[in-house]
Amino acid sequence: MPERMPPAMLPGDTVLWSADIQRMITAAALEAAKAVRDDAIKADDVEDMVEAGIQRFLDRVGIDDIPAFRKDLSAMRAARETREALISHGLKAVVTVLLGGICTAIWLAIKGAK
Repeated sequence: MPERMPPAMLPGDTVLWSADIQRMITAAALEAAKAVRDDAIKADDVEDMVEAGIQRFLDRVGIDDIPAFRKDLSAMRAARETREALISHGLKAVVTVLLGGICTAIWLAIKGAK
């Protein structure tokens, strides 16, 4: 394919054909993509950042012994479950006593007890 000459070329003018421009754009895009890929955060980097963040948080709140902290959480859970069970059983006991007293009063009224 013969090259076409642009009209009125002046000294120092540069001619860029669309195919050349397209090649330059593609090369620039590929180079940019490579730079982004090289600078991207890796999974190991994320894991290290998370570990450091967790350790920093634990240091700030004063937790230095993780196994002891887990035991404390387990003890708090057991205490909460015990409290909930006591409330539930206590409520059932109160209702049972009240119903028993009401039924006894009704029965004594029917029997005519003095």
